[in-house]
Amino acid sequence: MSNHWTRFMNGESVEAEVAPSIYRSWQRSKEYRVDHTLTSNQDILSKPRLNERRDAQDALIRASKPVLPYIFSLLGGTSTSYTVLLCDYEGYIIEATGDAPFMSKAQKVNLSPGASWREEIRGTNAIGIALRDNAPISVLGWEHFVRDNHFLACWAAPIQNSQGTPIGVLDISGEASHDREKVLYVARMGANMIEKNLQLFDLENQLKFYQEGAKLASSLLKQGFLAIDRNGVVTNINAFGAALLGRRQEDIIGQLAGDIFSSPKGWMLSGHSLDLHLKNHSGKEIASHLKRVVDEAGHSLGIVGTLEIAKDSSMICPKPLWIGHSQATRQILARASKVAATHSSVLIHGESGTGKEIIARTIHQLSPRREAPFIALNCASLSASLVESELFGYVEGAFTGARRGGKPGKFELAEKGTIFLDEIGDMPLNAQVALLRTLQEKEVSRIGDTKTTKIDVRVIAASHEDLSALVARERFRLDLYYRLKVVTLELPPLRERIEDIRDLVPYFIRKACESFGNPLLGIHEEVYEHLLAYPWPGNVRELENCIESMVALADGPFLTTKDLPDEFKLFVPETEPEPLLEQQAKQAILYALGQTKGKIAPAAKLLGIGRNTLYRKIKKMDIQI
Repeated sequence: MSNHWTRFMNGESVEAEVAPSIYRSWQRSKEYRVDHTLTSNQDILSKPRLNERRDAQDALIRASKPVLPYIFSLLGGTSTSYTVLLCDYEGYIIEATGDAPFMSKAQKVNLSPGASWREEIRGTNAIGIALRDNAPISVLGWEHFVRDNHFLACWAAPIQNSQGTPIGVLDISGEASHDREKVLYVARMGANMIEKNLQLFDLENQLKFYQEGAKLASSLLKQGFLAIDRNGVVTNINAFGAALLGRRQEDIIGQLAGDIFSSPKGWMLSGHSLDLHLKNHSGKEIASHLKRVVDEAGHSLGIVGTLEIAKDSSMICPKPLWIGHSQATRQILARASKVAATHSSVLIHGESGTGKEIIARTIHQLSPRREAPFIALNCASLSASLVESELFGYVEGAFTGARRGGKPGKFELAEKGTIFLDEIGDMPLNAQVALLRTLQEKEVSRIGDTKTTKIDVRVIAASHEDLSALVARERFRLDLYYRLKVVTLELPPLRERIEDIRDLVPYFIRKACESFGNPLLGIHEEVYEHLLAYPWPGNVRELENCIESMVALADGPFLTTKDLPDEFKLFVPETEPEPLLEQQAKQAILYALGQTKGKIAPAAKLLGIGRNTLYRKIKKMDIQI
């Protein structure tokens, strides 16, 4: 009843007589100081700005193009005139179709392309509430906050991304009507159709990305590459992969993978291996996993990962575990590839944020244990009393609070696979003794149990501290140290593989956009100038956090220097003969050596890097000790 609106505007209480969503919106509209007596002319885009916004919402518009006229056709045959509107995530109308006479009438209250119908601007209306509450809503006649809009009946439903975040609204507006449910159902159906079209676009874009990436990987990587469709037919193979099989590409493409790979042991040629195993997905699809292939020079991949088949796709694409193409990256991946083929224990050293767990997972994925579990445990996150129970498990009644039935430890859970012990330098000495015994005897005994269990687990340990220095200070057992460091990997900090930033940034942008449900953003070249000049004390983790922050706060379709956190804006490239970063590093090393009187190990600790890294830097910078 319109008298409810009048009474509310006069300050009377009508909460019990009005729908809760409408009443709350009226209250908010008053708080926003929306003028209820006349239509606002605020927040209406000029034609150039509207075109820019439409360009930014290209996917949404394309997804709605066949839907809007279809929804309008469903509303035909009634005496009421309608317009069907598409709005973006900020409530701006960007598309409209409908009956010309009513659209002309609606334009008088700015219910037309270019106008924002956010609640803060227009007061109570279907578009604004649907966006705010992320739910379908109808607002009829006097339920609108602004009196000039009382001739309208509006039904709106949010258009959501895969995470359920509203990215737009489909609105149906007509002359005042009481037919709430029927038209609201049509609005919800239209929004759902647009969502399905957007999902289809995403699948098409992913397929295109996968196909382009696969084509590039096929031509550039010295690795056997294979594409199989969901019927098990080989659709593509690169020259290196064909050479590994000792056959021509044209003799393989078009053949059934089962016929090509009939040997369970894979194929051998010139000392290279190409292993393939097939498994069914939903009874139809075939997923392929290609083990790493090392070329004659002993080099490995620029990007290492498993190869996955996309659902309803005919191409296999790389899922990167370690990203980059710098010389430092290629060297670490070459060592990781070689050690993956063995069962040796591995000790990974690197600064915080360099990706120690990622390289551990890479080794696992490239190893014969890849089908078994990868279990990670951060030793620094557990108290001394919990480390042993986490590693080895316990039986029922072993101590106060022990779980009924007991609990298996990480070693048991990692059977046939890999256990990753991060920050092992923080492991208490008593747990070190138990770990050493486990490594020597290859068996575990749960706390409180008298029997032992044989295990087959590969151990990869990691630390940002120099374990040899901890041994010297009697904080780490020497025998355990030598047991773990069968193979040692020294991970370079990001400042030593700065070229990889151009590979990492696009990956982190895509990851952040998918996480927030945003369209994929571009990045201006000048942003890289600041990123490349920054020393990155937090390494790759700090870079990812930086990009995530920029994506979260970005205003436009491109990341610009305005989106950079303030601390990064201070770092710009220098035109001096010696790069600023190298100057800073050299000064830091000279200072550390001065403080430690030329002793390498203490200086490395002071700098937070490994001794080997410090030796390399001293040699490279020609520093005299």
